[in-house]
Amino acid sequence: MSGWRAAAALITGSLLASAPALADEPIARRLAVLKSLASPGSVRVSAGVPGAGGCGGVRWWRVTGYGLRARIEAAVRDAALRYAVDPALIRAVIRHESAFDPDAVSHKGAMGLMQLMPATAREFGVVCPFEPRENVMAGSLYLRRLHDRFGRWPLALAAYNAGPRRVEARRVPEETRRYVRLVVASWRPRLLAWIELD
Repeated sequence: MSGWRAAAALITGSLLASAPALADEPIARRLAVLKSLASPGSVRVSAGVPGAGGCGGVRWWRVTGYGLRARIEAAVRDAALRYAVDPALIRAVIRHESAFDPDAVSHKGAMGLMQLMPATAREFGVVCPFEPRENVMAGSLYLRRLHDRFGRWPLALAAYNAGPRRVEARRVPEETRRYVRLVVASWRPRLLAWIELD
């Protein structure tokens, strides 16, 4: 075992030994979401033990000290190149979806940096929605497909937030209109005057 792996195992063991400090409600919620997502053999989550199975509580990149922000930025760059999405737009979506928290879970069950719904995560083959790279790649591909479908980024963002059917039916809720304005203001403020969602 290499030096950094031994150190990571030691730190992980000491963190798991203090399980009461880690066994908070958000982690329990993440474990429940992951169990509902898991197909046989895809995700292994040990019952109630944070960090015990691929996606539970403690993440290896936090333990090793490998910068989380650097991992997110690398994922953003890769997704931007692969799916032809402006990296600044991906960052803006992450900022307003999760505030760059890979462990974020919404009250509706959306997960991770780009707040993937369980059905969307399954559709894009995401095994661990709290892993930054998987989440960003899937969320960016979904954004690209929505743009290809609707032809404009504001409509793609509206569909990302409220669902494609609402955009097709021209029933975009006010909450989604605010979301689109916030994301566009973070991405390209000059586009704000040109946003049309109807």
